[in-house]
Amino acid sequence: MKKISKILDLLMFTLLIILFGLLISAIIYNIRGEVFPVLVVKSGSMEPVLSRGDVIIIENVSSENIKADPVNGDIIVFYKPGTNVLIVHRAIHKVKEGFITKGDANVGSDHFSPISPEYIVGRWTGIKIPSWTGLGYLSLFLRGEIYPPYGKIILVVLIILNVFLIVKDVFSRLKKNAQKEKIVES
Repeated sequence: MKKISKILDLLMFTLLIILFGLLISAIIYNIRGEVFPVLVVKSGSMEPVLSRGDVIIIENVSSENIKADPVNGDIIVFYKPGTNVLIVHRAIHKVKEGFITKGDANVGSDHFSPISPEYIVGRWTGIKIPSWTGLGYLSLFLRGEIYPPYGKIILVVLIILNVFLIVKDVFSRLKKNAQKEKIVES
């Protein structure tokens, strides 16, 4: 039983280290003004290829290496011109000013096309964590992008709860150490 407990503790510690590393990486990307290469799809405009809640991995790409085709064109991530909103759509045509884009589930091309290469953040690698895992939906919920404001409220409550538990643990350990010192002194 102790062996299983130690294995579970090691797995939890490893998971926490990985999550902490991802958090630090995301903060560094944010400070540098770059987009973290792991994104959550926010709409169903790319169905059936990508669904709302899918977690995708993107890579940097130069505009010369983007394939534009209505069926087999690259799925690119870009800022909607004039905003800080990220869009995940397919490059369907290359024009002098940039790329005409379209969501696969949309009837027509994006009205804000063409997308200048300076707005392009990256290209989807083809790797995704499907929405049915719930990871993407959890992210959207906690950021308040679905069912606002409940996600942010729960996030704040969880942070407060964690701080409380950490403080409680610290005081508990201090109390145990003080009791051990009394026993040793006796």
